[in-house]
Amino acid sequence: RFWGCGVGGGAAPPTHEEEEALLLEAVGCLEKPSWNTPDLEDVEAVHKESQYAAWVMVHGYNVNHFTSLINSHKVPGLDDIESTSAALEGAGVPMKGQIEGDRGTSLRQTATEAVEIEVPVSVRGEMSTTMWPYAYFELAQRDQVGGAPRYEGFKSTQATHLFEMTQHHVKN
Repeated sequence: RFWGCGVGGGAAPPTHEEEEALLLEAVGCLEKPSWNTPDLEDVEAVHKESQYAAWVMVHGYNVNHFTSLINSHKVPGLDDIESTSAALEGAGVPMKGQIEGDRGTSLRQTATEAVEIEVPVSVRGEMSTTMWPYAYFELAQRDQVGGAPRYEGFKSTQATHLFEMTQHHVKN
């Protein structure tokens, strides 16, 4: 069995069709929260304390961002974070207003704005939906500084600023 979702567990090796069905069922199991649809008032109250907890309430175990390593895509003219960010913005992609990390530092990051999607919620016991930020695309430039190996770690202040891309803003 696969994480209690009722997936897998046969004695014979699965066929290709069974593998595909297993994959789709497993992904579906991870995409759908294993809890009841949250009440919108509860989500908003939790959000005041933790945007991350509220995000999980409405999105479950879904991914909240993907990262592209600028150093490895090898696209001429897009070999640094400034040019890549400017190209995306020029193509109409809404971008974070600044790049985290100064020029010449080991880690520089920016991101697209998070896309908002409709999520199911309960309002006074009735099923409804609300718009909530979902995921964003992060750009990271990891450099060698002072002869040290390329930096592979995270910088908590910069990461916090990127995670703010999924901050829900109440519309009046």
